[in-house]
Amino acid sequence: WLEEIMAGAGTAVTEAGAAIAGGHTAIGSELVIGLTVTGIAPGRPITRAGARPGDLLILTRPLGAGILLAAEMAGQAAGPDIAALWAAMVQPQGAAAACLSGAHAMTDVTGFGLAGHLMGMLDASGAAARIDLGALPVYAGAEALAAKGVRSSLDPANRAPADRMRLPQVSRADLLFDPQTCGGLLAAVAAGEADSVLTALAAAGTPAHRIGEIVAGAPFIDVTGG
Repeated sequence: WLEEIMAGAGTAVTEAGAAIAGGHTAIGSELVIGLTVTGIAPGRPITRAGARPGDLLILTRPLGAGILLAAEMAGQAAGPDIAALWAAMVQPQGAAAACLSGAHAMTDVTGFGLAGHLMGMLDASGAAARIDLGALPVYAGAEALAAKGVRSSLDPANRAPADRMRLPQVSRADLLFDPQTCGGLLAAVAAGEADSVLTALAAAGTPAHRIGEIVAGAPFIDVTGG
């Protein structure tokens, strides 16, 4: 197993332009693999800080992975929906990251969900955001499962930012708190560059979406639509 895992990891790391330089094994109750990435940034690192009022928010992958995986574990998910999710999760994001190299701020959307990771960006940048619920990309089957009450076990903790949000009372809004496995990149991009960035992302095989904008004010997320 270890040989096969490291062969797969080594292939993915090599394709990303890096190398596995060492490691160790340990005994635990579950099979886990983790990688720590070390490198030198060729230019200014893009962090969560730096988002500016007027920037547009671009998201490179749909939401709903946590709900779909929770449903799969409970035997409630449709097979084609899980197959489509898997196909999306295993795609590398290096090309997408390169397309977003001019972003003012960027983060990934993983365990804390879109709301949590966006709030982290807003806290670091000293700004607020407006999100268009109807513009959010969603994995097939996820919204219907959310309407039935299917949730990841991390959902309750991920609702911590809700006291700094204005939310419509619709099931689609629950996807904002859904933890993502292999989630997309969330970037704050200058409004004048957004169209060219979206075009470049599409050409690189990543059909990204404009989901909102950065606005002036204390860190707060105003969710409209739905």
